[in-house]
Amino acid sequence: MNYSVDGLTPKSIERPETINELSDVLSTVHSHGLSAIPLGGRTRIKVGNIPSSYDVAIDLSGFIGKIEHEPGDMTVVVNAGVTLSTLNKLLAAEGQRMPFEVRNPDKATIGGSVASNAPGHRQSSTGGIRDWVIGMQTVLADGTVTKSGGRVVKNVQGYEMHRLNTGAFGTLGIVSQIAFKLVPIPAEQQTIIAWFDDDKTAASVGMSFVNGVFMPEAITLVSGPAAKRVVTANGESLPPDNIWALLIRLGGGVRSVERQVNEVVGTVGSQGASGFSVLDDSEASKTWSELEVIHKQAEISARLISRPSIALTTVSSIEKHLKINADSDISAVTDLGFGSTTITANPSNDAESLKVAKLINNQLLETSGSFVIEACPLSIKQEMDVFSHVGNSINLMRRIKHEFDPNYTLNPGRFVGKI
Repeated sequence: MNYSVDGLTPKSIERPETINELSDVLSTVHSHGLSAIPLGGRTRIKVGNIPSSYDVAIDLSGFIGKIEHEPGDMTVVVNAGVTLSTLNKLLAAEGQRMPFEVRNPDKATIGGSVASNAPGHRQSSTGGIRDWVIGMQTVLADGTVTKSGGRVVKNVQGYEMHRLNTGAFGTLGIVSQIAFKLVPIPAEQQTIIAWFDDDKTAASVGMSFVNGVFMPEAITLVSGPAAKRVVTANGESLPPDNIWALLIRLGGGVRSVERQVNEVVGTVGSQGASGFSVLDDSEASKTWSELEVIHKQAEISARLISRPSIALTTVSSIEKHLKINADSDISAVTDLGFGSTTITANPSNDAESLKVAKLINNQLLETSGSFVIEACPLSIKQEMDVFSHVGNSINLMRRIKHEFDPNYTLNPGRFVGKI
């Protein structure tokens, strides 16, 4: 495994497999005044500012332990090193699943997904990871093991300190074990893809389902070259003009999904869709996977959290500014039900990359949402903070960091404001 982070290489690598080993490792690192970065599947390792120092890599891929699944309570307790794919396969035997999705589930670990608050397509119906965590075990920078919440929903009490660590990118402590609420696997799932030659119509149709009588599992609007890629993934032919693709995934009982499919098909047909297709399981898997490939291949990727109307206006503005250079390959994927938009770009050269990144950053700074540039060349990270400004909140965040990790042992410099 490659343990380098933004061009920095650690002096040593630790591979703890038990809570005592992890505690001892951090205690030693802390007492020697060193810095450490925890690593799992490395699927989100590009996210964050350049570390201010990096002495020790803590590889948690072997921190697996025993998965404690309580089907009757619909809860599970799992260690940080378990991958989401492995966990879902175990849960499926009891007709249950994790409420959220993440990209690259075969490699993405539970700990890394929680620590980075990883996005997924099912957020329209289930929300984010933070909403499903009921308890957490965390190891602080000095090796102290702490716990918050509980293992059973009805027993959860006290301060929900686990919410503080979800999305903190491991800057306050290493997330070592998490308890989750679960959801049942729907009896039937169906994906419909529709494409439009007008962005406002596509967005309006998508939002009509967000505000409709039933809530699809996922409602994703795709623009730019990515829209053509997801539509043509299953052999559909398209005109050369710009299109906007709407991906809608439904879930529930067999008859319920059948009614929902009829409703969706009727709506997109009556609202002037250029075309649509009801995908079978294989086609649906291929189409959603195409979005993952687009995210993975992007040289520049920025994620914005805001109201859908703000996100769509911002995306339109960015695309308008950047279409002067067709080689930049600008696309956007918007989760209409959750208000999460990922903007991707593949500029043709380094100079263009810097130009594109700065323009995206400047456009996002003008929104009322929060954002993070999740992937970009190292030269760009050297010139900017990849996280959005948080105003006066940065002072509170620094006080919290000082309280939990006064020596800046964990992930120094990588979080908001280069904390």
